[in-house]
Amino acid sequence: MSSEIYQTVAFGMRYWFILIIGLMLLTLILVSRSEYRERKAVMGEVGQYIGYLEIIGGADDVLGERIGIMKENLVGNSRSADIVIADPSVHKNHAMINRKKGRVMLIPLNGSDTKINGRKATHPHEIFTGDTVSFGGIEASVYIKPQEEEEPHDDQA
Repeated sequence: MSSEIYQTVAFGMRYWFILIIGLMLLTLILVSRSEYRERKAVMGEVGQYIGYLEIIGGADDVLGERIGIMKENLVGNSRSADIVIADPSVHKNHAMINRKKGRVMLIPLNGSDTKINGRKATHPHEIFTGDTVSFGGIEASVYIKPQEEEEPHDDQA
């Protein structure tokens, strides 16, 4: 009798192990699929940006923050700005950043305190990856994604 009980228990344990392995694999597949969908959504959102600004100096509550740069951006401390920097040293409409004909330009507005690599900017300047830009008391490092394909010029469109 004990031999029959042992065989029955051994048989059950063998198949419970397989069932547990199956449940673990199913869970792994479902989690992977959900992470894939989430990553795909994030990459779609990231794809609309031409680069980003990383805050490296200024108020502690914004240090390390990364802000996406689109083709045309208004930088300021108002809610209507595309890149909102909530700091009293930043004007409502502080500067514009835009890409035209493959060049990313920083355009200071209204005599605002804008610097590129420590030098005051009073007129439009081209900015590049690695440049440091200052909007009032906030410093940011610039990263511009390399262009994959040439944008059509206005006269060719």
